Amino acid sequence: MQNLQMNDHIDELIDILFDPTARIDEQDDAASYLGEYNDNRALSALIKAAQDPNTDDWLVLDTCAESIADIWMNRNSFDNDVYNTLRKAAKISIFYHIKAAKPEWIEKYNIKID
Repeated sequence: MQNLQMNDHIDELIDILFDPTARIDEQDDAASYLGEYNDNRALSALIKAAQDPNTDDWLVLDTCAESIADIWMNRNSFDNDVYNTLRKAAKISIFYHIKAAKPEWIEKYNIKID
């Protein structure tokens, strides 16, 4: 039962993240909370938002990127293929977030901002 409730919460956060009528602070909070879950649906939604050229708010894009980095660090796995599909602003955020928390990954995964 607990797992079902957590999944329902993730779905609600994803809905808020992509709701065009949601306030920026609500979308930003949703992106931040999604980063706390080691869930593929949460990660996929954050990646989709960080790839989307319509995600124009810098705050939301930055929080999505930090949440992606948090999930990758919690999984101890960096995904270069996905990283290379993200918008440049998201890459910058991920780069510096990882550099602060796991600086050895910069060289290990050859993480660059191009």
